[in-house]
Amino acid sequence: MTIDDKSMGMRDYYLYDKNGKSFYIFRRSQGEWELAYGVLAHDIKEACIDALIRRFDHDSPELFYSNGKRNIVRISVKKGGIWHIYVNNVYVASIQYDLFAKKFEYYLDDNTPLTKDHIEKYIGMIERGEIQWKKER
Repeated sequence: MTIDDKSMGMRDYYLYDKNGKSFYIFRRSQGEWELAYGVLAHDIKEACIDALIRRFDHDSPELFYSNGKRNIVRISVKKGGIWHIYVNNVYVASIQYDLFAKKFEYYLDDNTPLTKDHIEKYIGMIERGEIQWKKER
């Protein structure tokens, strides 16, 4: 496998078969993944994309399936102890740390595959430092 950084957040991942002659290009552009070159069976293509997300999508703490659809979770730290949570690039929840009560509070949109258990998991990840605590500059 080789990686080619393109401009404006686009990155191509070249995957070669075991004989090194055939290759496939998977592309991540603005948070969206696709098979840009090559032909693979649908399930193999989806398995490759899942593996690439898990290995290289560092701002995504979780990938899960709901009703047969891939859901990529992204958590973005904001100023003031707030985190916005996106599923497939759509805002669905927020977590906020209340300095006075010294506890986390959250908002969870009704129309999302995320559950309260997901939010509690992300709060734990924040507490352990696995998700950035403060926005850097």
